[in-house]
Amino acid sequence: MLSLFPRQLEHLRADRRGQATILLLATVSALLAVGLAAVQLQHLGTEAIAVADRVDAVALSAATWEARGLNVIAALNDGILQTLRLIRWTCVVWAALAVAACFGSVGPFLEYSRRAPKILRNLWTCALQLSEWTAKVREAVPYLVLQEATSLSVLYGLRGTLSPFNPRGAHDGNNTLELHVSPGPAISFADAISPITRVPRKIAKWKWAKTIVRMVTSTIDRALRGILGGLPGSIRMLVPEEDLPVRQKVRFAGGRPPSPLPVPFLPHPGNLPLTDSSVGEVYGGGASEMTWKSRLSRKGNPR
Repeated sequence: MLSLFPRQLEHLRADRRGQATILLLATVSALLAVGLAAVQLQHLGTEAIAVADRVDAVALSAATWEARGLNVIAALNDGILQTLRLIRWTCVVWAALAVAACFGSVGPFLEYSRRAPKILRNLWTCALQLSEWTAKVREAVPYLVLQEATSLSVLYGLRGTLSPFNPRGAHDGNNTLELHVSPGPAISFADAISPITRVPRKIAKWKWAKTIVRMVTSTIDRALRGILGGLPGSIRMLVPEEDLPVRQKVRFAGGRPPSPLPVPFLPHPGNLPLTDSSVGEVYGGGASEMTWKSRLSRKGNPR
C-alpha cells in the first residue's frame, strides 16, 4: 500500500508541469500579441504622419507655383511702369528743349525732335509686349499647378484630387485654378506722352515769340502725328482682385495604403488608405511688388 503513494505524487507533479507549460505559452502568446499590436499601431501612426506631410507638400507646392506666377506678373507690371516712366521723361526732356528753343536754342530741339518719335514708339511697343506676356502667364500658371500636383502625387505614391481643378472654369474661385488678377485702368499712348502734348497749348500764349513758337509747335505736331495714329491699343496691367486673399487657395485631398512591415506572422494592415487634406494659399505682394509667398492654410475646404 505504501508503494502506491509515491507513484501518485509523481503523477500529480507531472500534471502540474504540463499546466505550467500551458500557462507559460498562453502568457508569452499574449505578450507577443500585445507587442506586435503596439508595433503595428506605431507603424500606422508613422505612416499617417508621412501621408499628412506629403499631402501638405503637394498643397504647398501648388500654392508656391501660384505665388511664382504672381511674382512674374508683378515683375512684368514693374517693367511696364518703368517703360512708362521712360516715355514720360523722354517727353519731359523734349518739352524742356521746346521751351529752350523759344529762347533761341533751336538746334538741340530739332535734333531731339527727329529722334524722339522712334524712341517713344519703341518704348510703347515694349510696354505692349510686356502687357501681353502678363496675360500669357496668367493662362499658363493653372496648368503648371496641375502638372506640379500630379508629378508630386506620383512621386509620393498618393492618390487624390486637387480643388479647384479646372484651369479654365468660371472665374468665381470655386471651380477654377485661374489666378485672381484682372485688368486695371487703361493707359493710352496719349496719356503717356502728355508732358509733350501740353507744350504747344502753353507756349501758344507767348505773343512775344510768335514766330519761333509757331515753328516749335509745328515741329512737335508733325512728330506726334506720325506716331499717334500708328501705335495700337492701350495698356491694362493685371492687378490683384480685392478678394484674392480669400479665393486664391488650392486644396489637395489624398492618401495611400500603409506599407507592410517586414515582420514575420504580422498581418498586412490592409488596402484601406490613410487619407488627409491640406490647403495652400498665397499672401503678400502686390500689382508690381514681387514679394508673393505661399503657406499652408487651415485644414479643410478653400473658401
